[in-house]
Amino acid sequence: MGIDRLMDDATLYERMLDSMEVAYLMGLERAIQRPGVTAALCPAMPHRSVFNSVVYRDPEALEAALPELARAYEEAGVLAWTVWTPEKDVRARAALGASGHVLDATPQAMAAPLDEVDVDEGASGLDWERADDVDDMCAILAAAFGLELEPTLRVLAGFERVAHIYLARRDGRPAACTAAFDVAGDCGIYWVGTVPEARGAGLATGLMRQALRDGRERGATTTSLQATAMGRPVYWRLGYRELGVIEMWERRRADPSS
Repeated sequence: MGIDRLMDDATLYERMLDSMEVAYLMGLERAIQRPGVTAALCPAMPHRSVFNSVVYRDPEALEAALPELARAYEEAGVLAWTVWTPEKDVRARAALGASGHVLDATPQAMAAPLDEVDVDEGASGLDWERADDVDDMCAILAAAFGLELEPTLRVLAGFERVAHIYLARRDGRPAACTAAFDVAGDCGIYWVGTVPEARGAGLATGLMRQALRDGRERGATTTSLQATAMGRPVYWRLGYRELGVIEMWERRRADPSS
């Protein structure tokens, strides 16, 4: 049983990487794709490394690509970019440190077969809707994470055509959001956010349950996400498995215009 579980977790992790490789390229101006390495370039958000993400599967390929990636980000005017790195990948961590990257954040990789997730009654009892644009979602994300609204709107414009966006309202105003993105049988969860004054009311959890319930109906068999420390216990209670820390190794340079 232990071996089967490890094999299952490895498959879930690969599905998460499949999702990340596609999702982080949505709406961006340029991508660099090499065997084993995918990099998203987003000059519209030069200070935000999460919009300028690198996902890799081969540490040797990543190490070889780092000089090219550094040049490409600098030429694009990007000031901060990050590499998503499994905590256990000693080789990649050493190469990143030697290249000027620093450990910036330690999200938890989480995933699960959808039949293990508690979708309950979805978003029943909430004032919620499926959004047909990104405007309210971006406003929520700006309030929740301090993102700059106008560039976020530009970067995520059209995301509703490839993803399923869910909104919850409190006192008639947009208060929480999440987005579900289907890739190769995985219902990836992105852009989970709640405005500060509405936190603790279960809005985002209800939206996730609805998104996962709908994903199951669309034929998805697994779900994945990258959890912050605040979201991690919520997702664990829903039935997500913890697959290990996936670190964000950021390289940041000074703004030459300042």
